[in-house]
Amino acid sequence: MILLLLLPLFISCGYRVQRTSDLPFSSITLKRVENHTSEPGLQDRFIEAFTEEALKHGIHTSGSEGPTLVVLIKEYRLSTVSIRNDLSAEYRIEIKADVKLSLPDGSVREFKGLASEFLETFAAAESIQAIQARKEVANYKALRDLSQRIIARILYSAG
Repeated sequence: MILLLLLPLFISCGYRVQRTSDLPFSSITLKRVENHTSEPGLQDRFIEAFTEEALKHGIHTSGSEGPTLVVLIKEYRLSTVSIRNDLSAEYRIEIKADVKLSLPDGSVREFKGLASEFLETFAAAESIQAIQARKEVANYKALRDLSQRIIARILYSAG
């Protein structure tokens, strides 16, 4: 009885199971990833995060067929969220990228200023090394969220 009551809720929520055979393509080529910020290594971490997220969606990034993707990481902002005893106690990371998707039919789609949908924050620690470690974890989470957003845009625009 409860399942019958919940069924309309699940049907109307907008989510659906998508098979990998229903995807518009099975692989994508990361043609170029450039870091135009002063934060070193973002391009390498982005490739790692994007590959992981693409595989979760059934898309391989090592193929040469399918669409190609150029990602320009344009903005990296580390800002203080809260201060305690005249020291930063919590930080926020924002990462924005411009994306160019070239489809096999020759059409090109561009997405400017894509960012993760969620703010990525981390608390300051006792030592500089601990702050740096937490910052690296938060950077990866922000890049993973950005990758998820890019993949969603690609799937909706190519499908």
